[in-house]
Amino acid sequence: MPSLTPPAKDHSPSTQLLAVITAVVVIAGLYFGKDLVIPFALALLLSFLLGTPVSWLERLRLGRTLSVLVVLATAFLLTGGLIWLGVQQLNGMAQDFPQYQAHIVRKLELLRNPAGLKVLNIAQNLNQLKDELTAHRLQAEGKRYSLSSDKGRQKGVVLPVPVEIVKPGTGILSSLGFVSTSIVHYLGLVGAVVILTLFILLNRGHLRNRLFRLFGQGHLVLMTTALDEAAQKVSRYLLTQSLVNTCFGTLLGVGLWTIGVPYAPFWGVLAAFLRFIPYVGTFLAGVCPFVLSLAVFDGWSKPALTIVLFIAIEGITSGAVEPWLYATRTGVSSLAILLSAAFWTLLWGPIGLILSTPLTVCLAVLGRHAPSLAFLHVVLGDEPVLTPDICYYQRLLAMDEEEATELAETYLKERTLIELYDNVLIPALGLAEQDRHDNRLEENRVRFLYRSTRDLLDEFVERATPDHSLSAPPASVLCIPVRDEADELVGMMLAQTLQESGWNAHCLSLGQVDDILKPSSKKAADVIVISALPPFAILPARALCRKLRRSHPELKLVLGIWNAAVPAEKIKERLGPQCTDAVITSLQEAKTQLYSMLAPPDLVPQIEAEAERRRSGEIHVSTP
Repeated sequence: MPSLTPPAKDHSPSTQLLAVITAVVVIAGLYFGKDLVIPFALALLLSFLLGTPVSWLERLRLGRTLSVLVVLATAFLLTGGLIWLGVQQLNGMAQDFPQYQAHIVRKLELLRNPAGLKVLNIAQNLNQLKDELTAHRLQAEGKRYSLSSDKGRQKGVVLPVPVEIVKPGTGILSSLGFVSTSIVHYLGLVGAVVILTLFILLNRGHLRNRLFRLFGQGHLVLMTTALDEAAQKVSRYLLTQSLVNTCFGTLLGVGLWTIGVPYAPFWGVLAAFLRFIPYVGTFLAGVCPFVLSLAVFDGWSKPALTIVLFIAIEGITSGAVEPWLYATRTGVSSLAILLSAAFWTLLWGPIGLILSTPLTVCLAVLGRHAPSLAFLHVVLGDEPVLTPDICYYQRLLAMDEEEATELAETYLKERTLIELYDNVLIPALGLAEQDRHDNRLEENRVRFLYRSTRDLLDEFVERATPDHSLSAPPASVLCIPVRDEADELVGMMLAQTLQESGWNAHCLSLGQVDDILKPSSKKAADVIVISALPPFAILPARALCRKLRRSHPELKLVLGIWNAAVPAEKIKERLGPQCTDAVITSLQEAKTQLYSMLAPPDLVPQIEAEAERRRSGEIHVSTP
């Protein structure tokens, strides 16, 4: 007899240990090989960003080489111009800083103590008096030293000569000290990134083909889909982020200029660049102009306007614009972005923080398409990782009936009642049955789960609306559970959905089944549906079918093996043609099958057409 549940995945200790070792080796390689990996990652990121403009120019028949050179030259000229503007603005701020010192000191004293200005004035007067006294003392000592020097020379006494240590002049690099080493390192990094970006853009097709040759043998569809999706998502994300950051910087610069904050264009451009750095960049983009406004303006109104302006623009951007634009562009959850930012920063430093989101997007796409890396999609993706039936079952395991009911009602807002039963409640009962037979479920939880589901069915009976899309045939249906309460609950669901459409349908309790099996009992219904929920449902269901055949050979029997992993045709083939008239695996299939068995012949084409439309999604009625 074929199994009615899908095979379990391999979670052996050796497999888990191999996965842990592989992850440790990969992370160690990324850390110790960062000097080689970081330039390539940055170049790949730039190629994603610049690949779209290159493709636009190629469509204008400029050729690959000329298009790449034009895009790179434009990008670097624009970047160089912005850097030059920033250096000029920083130079101006450095020259103007001394005149802002008094404002900074006054505001710090006010923050520390509102009465601190008087104390500050007294302290300044005392310091000034002390400086004057010190100057007079030094002048007097200088005169005494001059007189003593003259007398000493007259007496032939040699007095000590003051010594002053003068450092020799040094070059620019020597003046910079350890900073020069960092500058040389970053200049080398920039050069490597430029060369790699040029190479990737010029040889994009060749590199893609080589990648397919290395990893795509036998997985051509998977590799093509994964690469296309990753490139598309990263490119759209970077272009969208560039557009959003440009608008953000423009609004901030105009707002700061209106308030009167010096160097407003510089702060707008800096904010646009800093927002590419998750979390930290946004904070710095707001703090820098606020601190400058504290130093420039004497009062508190302009600094308050500055911070309010930044909070307003950032709130609209991050609270409304970005969620709307990025909803379909990354496929990564907010928590995953936060954790990945911390991970890549710890691994690669500030550059890792910049690369964290694009790298996380690529890993999430890889996890979506590679079965062995599916855990990446579960951990990083923004899609629900638990299906509604598992969520419902998990809440009942936690004995949280309120949230379980809320999940069912939320599902029902967009689906029909029969879809709720087929896709949520019956699979959840099947999970409970599997755990119960494996002795993983305590008896009190089983009783709670059955009682909660029964209460939910009673509630839906009162709220259900009749479905008159097809008239009910003049026949009766009786649902009979095979062995336990889960079978009875599913039988109740079938009877309830049939009653919605005007059927004469009922479900027996477990204690009433024996009465139907007696040969002397009268005909109970035109069709009997035997309700059996896997696992281990075939043998008791077949035994009950044979008993009903012997006691009531004139009845039509339908066997419901709910949510079975094996097709109904194979189950019926194993049972034999004499055991049952039909085998069904869902409530929707049961409803269609019963219509076909009991409806007048002239309605059969209409019934089959309706079933086909339901399968294709054309018919979709929500239950209020």
